[in-house]
Order: sequence, then C-alpha cells, then structure tokens
Amino acid sequence: MVVTNEAHRRKAEEIWHLEPGTINPKPGYHTVDLWRAFARGDLKCMWVNTTNPMVTLPNLPRVDYKPGSDDRFLVVSDIYPTPTTDVADLILPSAAWVEAEGMFGNSERRTQHWHKLVDAPGEAKEDAWQFVEVARRMGYKGLFPWAGDWHKPMYEEYRSFTLGVGKDLASYEQLEASRGMLWPVVDGKETPYRYAAGIDPYVKKEKGVHFYKAKGYGEKAAVFLRPYHPPAEVPDASYDMWLCTGRVLEHWHTGSMTRRVKELHQAVPEAYVEINPADAIRLGVKSGERVRLVSRRGSPELPCVIDGRGRPPIGSVFVPFFDEARLINRLTLDAMDNISKEPDYKKCAVRVERI
Repeated sequence: MVVTNEAHRRKAEEIWHLEPGTINPKPGYHTVDLWRAFARGDLKCMWVNTTNPMVTLPNLPRVDYKPGSDDRFLVVSDIYPTPTTDVADLILPSAAWVEAEGMFGNSERRTQHWHKLVDAPGEAKEDAWQFVEVARRMGYKGLFPWAGDWHKPMYEEYRSFTLGVGKDLASYEQLEASRGMLWPVVDGKETPYRYAAGIDPYVKKEKGVHFYKAKGYGEKAAVFLRPYHPPAEVPDASYDMWLCTGRVLEHWHTGSMTRRVKELHQAVPEAYVEINPADAIRLGVKSGERVRLVSRRGSPELPCVIDGRGRPPIGSVFVPFFDEARLINRLTLDAMDNISKEPDYKKCAVRVERI
C-alpha cells in the first residue's frame, strides 16, 4: 500500500477509525533526505529505532550531530551503546527480541510467533510499547483502544490490511499453535507455492502459473529494464581507485551485537581494506601494514589484507562497514538511486596512501 493511492488511504482510515481525508497524501522524507533535513535544521526532532545510522549512513560528515548544541533533539531506542546512542539527547532502553512477544516475518512468506523468554532488564520496554505510549500522550489514545495485553489486538489490526488481497496472514491463534505459516493463509491452509494453480487459492487458472497481483501488466510476470546511469563519482588523477563497502559473515551489520560475542570478535576484530596483489605491489604495501584511505569526505587508517577472503579487481578496494572505530561511511558519498532511494555504497573514488 502507498500513501499516494486514495483507495489505500481510505482503507487505512476505515481500519484506524479515522475521519475520511485525515491521512496526508504527500509522502514524507525518505531516509537519506530525512537526515539531510535534520542536518539542515528543517527537522527539529528525530526518533531512531532498530538501526545505527551513525555507522550506516553514507557521507557521515554531512550528518555530524552533537547533542545539546542547538534546538534539535535526537531520541534513540536501543539495547546496546552505539555511536548513535553516543550522540542522543535521550536514550530509551529497549527490550531485545527474546525479552518481548511478537511476530517475525521471513523472506519466504513465513510468519512466526514467539513468546517472551526472559524479562527485560531495568526499565527496558518493547519498541512497540514505546511508540504506543508516546502516541497516547500526544493525544492519539483513540487509535489504541486496547486494554490489557496489546500484542494480539495490534497484530490483528495489522493482519486486517492483508486479508482478501492475496497476502492473507494467519490469525494470532493459528500462529501460536504452529511453527509458522506461509501466507496467503486461506481457510486455515498455508500456501507453499505462490501463484501456482491448484496450490495458491487466489489463482483462477486450471493449470500453470498466474501472476494475479500484476494488475498493470496483464497479470503476467513483469521484468523491468532500466537505463544505465553513470556513477556520481569516478576515479581521477587525485583519487585513482574505486571503493566498495559491504559485509563480512561474522558482523553482518554494524557489529553492535556481534562484536559482543567473543568468538565473532576474535574472528574479525577490526575492519580492514582488501587490495588486489598488483595494486599492493604498485603501492609498496604488504598484508597487515596500515594504509590511509582518502576520499573527498574523509581519511581513515586501516590494516590492509592481500589475498584474503576476497580479491578486488585491479583499481578497486573493499572495506566492511561494521567497525565503529573505523567508520568507512565517512568516505562514502550519499548519491542514490532515484527509484529505490538506496545510497550508492558500492562505488566512490578514493586513493590509498602508504603509512
């Protein structure tokens, strides 16, 4: 559902018992523009939840923030100290997933329920509880009429958006009694193969496949061919190499949890820069030696790795982004795809300096 679609807005207003026309049809900021607006001061308050933007945002120098420095206010909900909580004006302690009850959505369409396993420490609360209680105090009590345990009514409200449109989620009771069910769930039965005749209850054909959700494409599979768009920044005489950032197995995201696991931290204790052997010879560096990476935005120092897990092409270097002590996103640029708004973490221009 999208906010620009009038029918979608009306459906949401009905489910939420709002007067017609309450929901603003104009989309808000996407993530990159949200932080640009906060950096400019156009946005005065930001509430960060389930993410660590002071590690993950591209072109970090652009969004540098110092708490209490002006009339902006940054709230952060988290379970561990991070570079983002370091700059928060207010920290709200959150419950971890094992300290909460809820639903988990998986990429193969499986929805799973879990019960709280242990109590959260101190005053830590579930994120959803935080949202609801702040909204109630802002005058929106009518949106949350639930009394007592709110987990089931909140889920069932969410589920009501999915019914009858080919994305039907199972009921709370069904998920409590199972190990998860693949949507659409119709008449108590899950759908192991979507769009398949005789298996997916929304398929009307007698055999074969039927992409019934592709209304604008004759209910056939749609493949999008997009034109080539040149990168916003390319190597030149001053910055002669490509930088690509990404992940390692042990620290899939920012390391706020995984670096607290002894075995994972010992396996990959710090970020590094992978260099092609030919480039290493040209630069006169060996594995383990420190180099300085320099872009138009920053210049961190890292140990180099040659013939490690990966081997970048000649003229390209790779650095994982998990290490909060070596913020590689102080180098990346915040150019983005104009459709998905995904920042271009995979290519910007740098040079490598031997230390």
